[in-house]
Amino acid sequence: MSSDFDRERRRIEGELHAGVQQDLAAISGTLQLALQLFDRDPAGARTLLEELEQEARSALDRLRVLAREIYPSILVSRGLNAALAGRAEVRAPERYPLEVEEAVYFSCAALQGDSTTARVWAEGNALLLEARGSFDETAVAHVRARMTSVGGQVTVSGEVLSASVPISGSAR
Repeated sequence: MSSDFDRERRRIEGELHAGVQQDLAAISGTLQLALQLFDRDPAGARTLLEELEQEARSALDRLRVLAREIYPSILVSRGLNAALAGRAEVRAPERYPLEVEEAVYFSCAALQGDSTTARVWAEGNALLLEARGSFDETAVAHVRARMTSVGGQVTVSGEVLSASVPISGSAR
């Protein structure tokens, strides 16, 4: 387990260094160039700033993907209620198999955004997730993959994503 953890930590460190850190260094360098051009070539500076906007969006997307992969230890020790505190309204009074809690947690993380609200609750033999907001295709695909991997289902209707995972007899 420890070697798996160390391997994953090194992979994330490598991705941060080789990916996100280099993206941000390139953005910083281009921003400095745009600032130098600002007074003598406003059109050139504007072009650089437009390129920077796209580069910053790409770096942010890479960082979001990486952040979704970081495993919160609180999920293992204290469950969904604690792990999703401040991210979603959770009413899941029991602990469920770790793979179910992981699917729900990482689904909420994938859907996280400024205008997204999410709630999680247990009802009957299912753990339910409902998120409201605008979701990109990548986030929805991530949620589908996570939820179906534990026997769940996902539907999207407009700006409402609903998911359910069977939990009958699965509380731990």
